Formats: sequence, C-alpha cells, structure tokens
Amino acid sequence: MHQLETIDFKSLARHEKNAQKRIRLLALAHFKEGMNRTEISKLLKVSRTSVNKWVAGFLSQGVDGLSAKPQPGRPPLLSTEQLQQIAKLVEQEANKDSGGRLKGSDINEFIKQEFGVIYEPSHVYRLLKKMGFSWITSRSKHPKQSDQVQESFKKFQLSTILNVPGHISLDKVDVWFQDEARFGQQNTTTRLWARTGTRPRAIKQQQFEYVYLFGAVCPATGATEAVIAPCVNQEVMSHHLAQISQRTPPGRYAVVLMDGASWHTASVANQFDNLNILKLPPYSPELNPIEQVWQWLRQNELANQCFAGYEDIVNKLTSAWNNFIRDEQMVKGVCSRDWIELNS
Repeated sequence: MHQLETIDFKSLARHEKNAQKRIRLLALAHFKEGMNRTEISKLLKVSRTSVNKWVAGFLSQGVDGLSAKPQPGRPPLLSTEQLQQIAKLVEQEANKDSGGRLKGSDINEFIKQEFGVIYEPSHVYRLLKKMGFSWITSRSKHPKQSDQVQESFKKFQLSTILNVPGHISLDKVDVWFQDEARFGQQNTTTRLWARTGTRPRAIKQQQFEYVYLFGAVCPATGATEAVIAPCVNQEVMSHHLAQISQRTPPGRYAVVLMDGASWHTASVANQFDNLNILKLPPYSPELNPIEQVWQWLRQNELANQCFAGYEDIVNKLTSAWNNFIRDEQMVKGVCSRDWIELNS
C-alpha cells in the first residue's frame, strides 16, 4: 500500500493517450481515495471483475500491470515466405517486356492454386496495399527504347567534356534541358471538384488552331527561356538558342540537352560561342524533365479551357508559362536530375 500512496494516478491519467489505460489509472485513483471496488465500477461504468483485475495487476506489477496485454489475434493464413512469392510475382508481371497486366482476380487465383488459401477479392486488395503495392497507371515506352543506352547516357560527363572548349572547366558549365510541344484547341480535360454523384461536362473543341512552345530550363540556377511560334524549324530554333546564349553569364558555357528532332542540328548551335547542344538517346523522353513541365502546364493551367483562336492560345499559354517560372524553387524541383551534376 506504500507504493499506492506515492503515485499520483490522476496526473498520470491526464497525460495518458491510451483511453483504456486512462480508465484503469482513474480506477486506481479512486481506490487510493478509499472508494470500494463496487463504487468504482458503478462510477466508471465497468464491471467489478475488471476493477479487481486492475487493482491486482497494480499491486503485483506496479503501473506496468495496468498496460493492455498484446492481443495476438488469429494467425495469418500466409507466411512471410509466401508473401514474398506473391510480391515477386507482382513485380515480375509489372515489369515484363511483353506487357499485359495482373488483376486482383489473377493474384487471388495464384494464392488459391499455390497455397490453398481462399480470400475475398477485397482482402486481396488490402493485402497488396499492405505489401506496398498500388493500382496505378503504367508509363508508356517505345518498343525500341533501350534502358542500357539511357543508363550509359546518364554518365555523360565525358560527352560534356568533349562538347566544351578546352579552356572551360566543368564548374563553369550550365546544363540546360530543351524541348518543344504543341498546344491548341485540341485541348485536354482533367479532374475537378464537383458534387458527389455528378459529372460536369467540359467542352472538347473540334477546331485545329495551335501554336508551338519552345522551352528551356537550367535546373541548377532555375533560369528559363521560352518562345512561342506558329511552326517548328531551324529559324525558330536558332532564335531560341540565342535566348539561352544571352542568358548565359560571361565566362560560363551552356550545354543544352535535347532530343533528335530534325531542326535540332549542330549547325544551328555553331553560330554561338558560349553554348553547344548534346542529343539525348533516341526514344527516351523520360530523360528530359521538360516533359514534366508540359504536363504541369496542361494539368494546372490549360486543361478544361476553350481557345477562341490563335491569339487567345498565345495569351493563355504565355500566362501559363509565366505562372510556372514564377516559382524558381518549383522549377528546380521539377527539372533537377542527380545525373547532370558535373562536379560530383
């Protein structure tokens, strides 16, 4: 009883986050104040048997005796090794070159055939989520794309050295990403907030007016350049590279990464003494973060909109681009890639 008198149960109850243990501490507080166990059970609306167990637990183990004992529950139907087999199957099917997809019913059938365990479909989905899997949309990939070529390109420091004049050190080189995309009346629709049970309609224009946006970003500095044009050709490309050349500070050199479009030629860059272009591997748009910029513009600024004509497209696209580049940290976050670090 000496231990009982030295503990402030009410103070412990106020700071206890577990509701069940808080009730037990309050029961001991009333017991300490002289209430009998029947009175405590009526006051806290619990059984007298429970009060007896709590008091006995405290007297034998102290405050630790009031903690809830772990409830093991029903043992899992699948072992850790079996779960690993399921995870291996899902990963192999998700990444196989032949394509296709594995549905929940397929996984359920695999579990039934291999392990003799029958699950409800909803439980299979919970099991996959618990294992770290999600039902997501796959990214498209060109059949001629080579992962090996892409990984080799990411070690592009040597290529950069070969494309930079000998008197320029790598710490004075700025890496830019460049690309162009078409925007116009054949616009995209996207998700929006609406009342549950409804589905608002967005106009899908049938006209074909459009413009091209040439965009470039330097992830290290957050610098950006862009030009809107009615067509794509070497003349517009030359104007765009002139923007990058003028933006490059004196004493520094720009290496501009771009895809292999026909207007991306070395002759266009030869007229500038402070930049050069470096071609990305073929069929590798995911190496160019400007692709994420186009997606951001469409999803956040231009989707679900109508365009009256060419001038309207130019005005709204200009506003969308300016909204993107206004946040320099977002520009860096969207376009930065670890493999373009030349000084690491």
